[in-house]
Amino acid sequence: MSVAGKHVYRVRHISGNDIAVVIEVTEDDAATGGGRPREVRNGKIRLGGVDSFWLVTGVKKETAFTPRKEEAPANMVSTATSPLIDRIKGNAAFRLPSELNGLGGSGKPEAVSFATAHRLAVGFSPRDMRHGELVTSLREGRLSIPTMGNVEAIEVRPDVWLTTGFVRHSNGQYGLSPDARVRAIPTSSLVGKPEVMRLATGLVVFLAPPRWSAANETDIRPEDEVLRSAEGWLARISSAATSDGSDSQNVAEALRSRIAATVGNDEREDLEAALRIISTRSSLLDVIPRLIERDPVWQNGLREFEKLEQDRIRAEVRQQVAKEAEVESSRLAELREQVSEAEARLATFSHREVLLRNETEQHEARLREKIAEAARALGGNSEEVIRKLRADIDRLREEVGRLEQPVAAAPAPEVTQASEEIEPEPDDVEGEDDFEPVAEASDEDRIQILRELSSSSGLSIAELVAVILHSTEDVPVLVGDGSASIATDIATAVGGDAASIVFCDPTHVSLSDLLRDDRSELAWAIEDARNRPDLLVPVALCGLTNGPCEYWLPQLVEMRRVGKLPRNLAFIASAGTDGMRVPVPKSVLRYLFPVKVSRNETSAQVEHMGAWRLFESNPSRTQEAIRLLVGREKPTDPNIVGRLSGMLSRTPVAEGIALGDVAKALLREQTWTAAWRDAKEHELIQHFRQMGN
Repeated sequence: MSVAGKHVYRVRHISGNDIAVVIEVTEDDAATGGGRPREVRNGKIRLGGVDSFWLVTGVKKETAFTPRKEEAPANMVSTATSPLIDRIKGNAAFRLPSELNGLGGSGKPEAVSFATAHRLAVGFSPRDMRHGELVTSLREGRLSIPTMGNVEAIEVRPDVWLTTGFVRHSNGQYGLSPDARVRAIPTSSLVGKPEVMRLATGLVVFLAPPRWSAANETDIRPEDEVLRSAEGWLARISSAATSDGSDSQNVAEALRSRIAATVGNDEREDLEAALRIISTRSSLLDVIPRLIERDPVWQNGLREFEKLEQDRIRAEVRQQVAKEAEVESSRLAELREQVSEAEARLATFSHREVLLRNETEQHEARLREKIAEAARALGGNSEEVIRKLRADIDRLREEVGRLEQPVAAAPAPEVTQASEEIEPEPDDVEGEDDFEPVAEASDEDRIQILRELSSSSGLSIAELVAVILHSTEDVPVLVGDGSASIATDIATAVGGDAASIVFCDPTHVSLSDLLRDDRSELAWAIEDARNRPDLLVPVALCGLTNGPCEYWLPQLVEMRRVGKLPRNLAFIASAGTDGMRVPVPKSVLRYLFPVKVSRNETSAQVEHMGAWRLFESNPSRTQEAIRLLVGREKPTDPNIVGRLSGMLSRTPVAEGIALGDVAKALLREQTWTAAWRDAKEHELIQHFRQMGN
């Protein structure tokens, strides 16, 4: 039988120390078995023994197992001359089960192996035996079950199974245990609808471990035997009711004394069985209750039973109330813990708010001081300019006064001589480049740097190429632990000393604030990019969510797009996942391309090998890029196919950089756009929103 790739096999024979002969079992097999024998080398199956059933998976043919010479069965007795063999063959007790016939053929069994093997439980449910015959065979210890393995349950009635109370005798036949009582033997039923295989021999193979109900004491005797017992008790009750004495009390006493004198343990069990039959006789239903009601022993027993039952119900109610109270107490404790955590977080937020407010006030005070200082400096400069202007006016008046005085006539110089003597000094040639030439990185150097950055940052080479391609289009953002150091490493590895490192904070409110920050050298990087338009000049914007980036980030991107800033200015940003952060508006999210990173340990800085030239567009790869974007199973947004194909065409051609991998990295923009535009799920968008949302 095959169940979802699983097969049921039965062990027919054990060969040697590690080989078992098995055969596949199906419900349609006759008593002789249907499949052909197979050999399997499996220690667990061999230890299971003959007639054990196994649910196996991964059946695979193997080369034939070559048995060792010492494993060949030895013919200890000559079957042609020994009269002992003839007597054994003639004795029914030594006949092999019909399932084992036909295994000794001349053909060698096929060798197989199993991936897994689980032993199955086996029961017995006779098909051609009536209930009375089955019970009689069990009582006499001669129930024959066609298997040499163990049987875990016997079905005596429909869905009534014996799981205990029976034993297997030395002759292989089954019977009831010596201490089993046929009138009150524990029986169980199958819970649910288990998947079983019923064979023609009466064996029931459970394809899953059977679940049994709680055991109930059941009288498994045949119905005619129970009726005979009931009739005998009816006769006793009738004789007790018609005995001498008209008082019903005497009748009850007589019945009690008669039962005490003549009834044994077996007959008491008969009495229980007979009571079930008597309950259907309406003629006795009027007599027995009156006899029982007037019996003081019965009354005392009834009162004791009522008291015990009340105590039991009271104890159950108290236990249930205690359990519910314990559950509610645990829930209350959890709620209190949650409230405490919320209060602690609220206190932390309040403390951070106070710190942020104090820091803001300090920054405002510094700004006021700087403004006042700038005003004083401007005022001082104005006074100096006025003083110089007044001095110039005074000198001019003196010169005019001297010119008004009469002077002696002097020969006028010749014009030609004056023109020759007074020659204008040549002005400096405009457009001269004061920047020294820099060494450029080769294609091999750039690939080597990408490999080292991939090793230190955890990003793939395709993701790094996508980040660099996006850096001149919009703003790629590295999100995660250690993202600031990764962004700094990428910028310095690409630009070297020309790279600008800007740490965003609440004091950088506008683009002017960023340009005035001498430590970041952003203004110098813009000037450098303007003078070297064919080289990449990276700018690392670290901690993008630490300040209000909506006041300057769109300005940077849009000015670069229209040419007010150099197109070779490459922005690479980072954003943390913890601490206080300023939320990014939806209007600014459209400029971002987030990439998840994580680096808990500080890595060595990647060496700068020279300036990087801009990735040039390769027209031959444009059509290939369009095919990659359009031919995907998941459709690509037509609005971004043109832009992404242009970016893919600028992918460097080198070993280890697959165009398809870079396309997958760039297509993350489609998912990100759907997240901020259509309010769909995205694992990184929470780091750009208000905390707690």
